[in-house]
Amino acid sequence: MHDPDRELVERAQGELPYGTRSFDELVRRHSARIYQRAYRILRSGPDAEEAVQDVFLAAFRNLPGYRFERPFEHWLNVVTLNACRMSLRKRSQQDRKKDAVAEAGPQTSNPSTGDPALRALVLEILDELDPGTRIPVLMRFVEGHAFGDIAKELDLSESAVKMRVSRGAKRLRELYEERQAEAERKHAAAVKAEDQHG
Repeated sequence: MHDPDRELVERAQGELPYGTRSFDELVRRHSARIYQRAYRILRSGPDAEEAVQDVFLAAFRNLPGYRFERPFEHWLNVVTLNACRMSLRKRSQQDRKKDAVAEAGPQTSNPSTGDPALRALVLEILDELDPGTRIPVLMRFVEGHAFGDIAKELDLSESAVKMRVSRGAKRLRELYEERQAEAERKHAAAVKAEDQHG
């Protein structure tokens, strides 16, 4: 399997730990993509930035032992998912300590749609899913990965991934319908209030 990063990774392996020119180039090449993926999962700029730092710190430590068993980008994806899981776990612990309930995103959407506006609403509603469901749903409907690829990255069976995605999609539809009904109730109340004042 062709790996466009292989030559640069090999140079970085030869330079580390004292030389970082090639490693810095790897960071520049992948940091924007990793930030975008972390942000989709974490829905927080500061948390995504911290995850990017954690990813490249882990890459710096483990790069000398990297053996090209998979493309470097795929390996970074796995490291990114692990960093996001840790961040979500830490956030969950902090929420429990504060006895706070995470704020829900405003509106919603159908996960199977290609409409950009509804796609944005899906991202907001994903906050209401537990991390074990949110990540495979995001990878399937937002990033467009095949079930088999998701299973490999998350170290799950393909049937487990399909079950989580199905459960997550069902929950997203329920949340969407709840939000729609609430919006209709508010609209009807506003119309009624106008009629009374008119």
